[in-house]
Amino acid sequence: RLAREDDIHRLLAQVVDAIMELCNAERGVAVLLPWREGQARIEVVRELASGSDGASFSRSIIDRVLATGEPVLSVDAASDDRFDSSRSVSHLHMRSVLGIPLFSRGQLVGAAYVDHRLRRGAFDEQDLAIVEELAELASLAIVHAKALTIQREQAAALADQGEELARLLEEREVEVRGLREQVRGEQGATRPIYRGMVGSSAAMQAVFRLIDRVAEADVPVVIYGESGTGKELVARAIHDAGGRRSRPFIAENCGAIPESLLESVLFGHARGAFTGAHKASAGLFEAAHGGTIFLDEVGEMSPAMQTKLLRVLQEGEVRRVGDTSARKIDVRVIAASNRNLDAMVEDGTFRGDLYYRIQVVKISLPPLRERTEDLSPLLEHFLGRYDGERRLTIAAPAMRLLARYPWPGNVRELENEVQRLAVLVESRVDPEDLSPKIRDAARSGAAPDPDDLELRPRLERLERELIGRALERCDNNQTRAAELLGLSRYGLQKKLKRMAADSDEDDDKDSKSRSTAKSKRRS
Repeated sequence: RLAREDDIHRLLAQVVDAIMELCNAERGVAVLLPWREGQARIEVVRELASGSDGASFSRSIIDRVLATGEPVLSVDAASDDRFDSSRSVSHLHMRSVLGIPLFSRGQLVGAAYVDHRLRRGAFDEQDLAIVEELAELASLAIVHAKALTIQREQAAALADQGEELARLLEEREVEVRGLREQVRGEQGATRPIYRGMVGSSAAMQAVFRLIDRVAEADVPVVIYGESGTGKELVARAIHDAGGRRSRPFIAENCGAIPESLLESVLFGHARGAFTGAHKASAGLFEAAHGGTIFLDEVGEMSPAMQTKLLRVLQEGEVRRVGDTSARKIDVRVIAASNRNLDAMVEDGTFRGDLYYRIQVVKISLPPLRERTEDLSPLLEHFLGRYDGERRLTIAAPAMRLLARYPWPGNVRELENEVQRLAVLVESRVDPEDLSPKIRDAARSGAAPDPDDLELRPRLERLERELIGRALERCDNNQTRAAELLGLSRYGLQKKLKRMAADSDEDDDKDSKSRSTAKSKRRS
């Protein structure tokens, strides 16, 4: 029971109850020394007699145990010369008294005390030996409970700091909101506010405002969003707009590096730390000193790696793999994830103390399907980048198909599509020029033809769409996607091979169709 208890007051009460039961004592007291400056010591008093004064115990005996670190045993305290100067002993008519220190790893952490006012010789050396064994177990449980208490207090303090920071930032925003809105209106709603970022939607304008507010604050930020929404662009925008803009910006995808290498990549390694380590190498944290490090997919870190990252953030220093010396670092940490870290903390797969260290401010990026008003300015932006001669125009029917497509790969998928069109299309982009998946998605989302009763094509389109969504949600991890779909990994791979073969046939047909259409346009 003691090992499972994480509340320090309840734990002390259990310790006192156990000692009282073992010794048939009348009263018991436990005292825990403060573990930080300015904190009062914790006292728990237990008595068998109901209605008695819980504060009526001999503080002088407790203080004696705490001062000497030695146990106190007296068969008759009232006549014991050691307590002649103790008013509480005579005033309370003490008889049998037993006090023991509580140690943890050689350090005094508190004391426990029991007495009996009516019986002389109620406790003996055997009781003392038994209670000392119990005290040793209790000390371990107390240290464990104290550590949990400190951890909870730190988490609460960090949360309070985050709330206070948000309040201060809100006050600052109120002061400058009018001027910012005026400037933004003059710039035009579709003008990129930060490098590579385009968006006139309300959702993206909210993201831009949040970037403005956190850039100079130099606090840890976590960016949430699906794959392809531009999490690294947001991280770089925060860095470029902040006070560290002239120092390095280092980005790394934690989910793309094997667990065995991630520690060396982030923190560096000493010469000879492992096979192939012929010379010492600095890690990315050292490379980012004075600047910003962006840790993408931080939720993919193993529990062991989370612990090592937490230590670096707490201590402000890194220790290379295989090295014994630590190096001080000064970096701003911006993390990102396409997974729900709150839920991961709840189910125990992500450390709560690390979560509160890295997430003081949270930025959520909307998927492209939820900000379709940004599609047109994004197309213009990417056409300007990849179609330098501005020879491409998008026909209205093709634009309607693009608007109806859900874009599971978000802005990155849209950028890839524009790159593809810039290479393959000579002038006007018609529906047949678009990728088969965009045309198929539009057809599957259209109203069904009442005369079309063919079941197989509809089922194939639905299957393709569901598999695509599962792979996107699982970041193309086939094992996890198969579990999500209720398939075996082998079964999913068979379906993907069949879909790839069907797609190749469609591409051949589309190529012939485009050639015919372009020949007609030229003629």
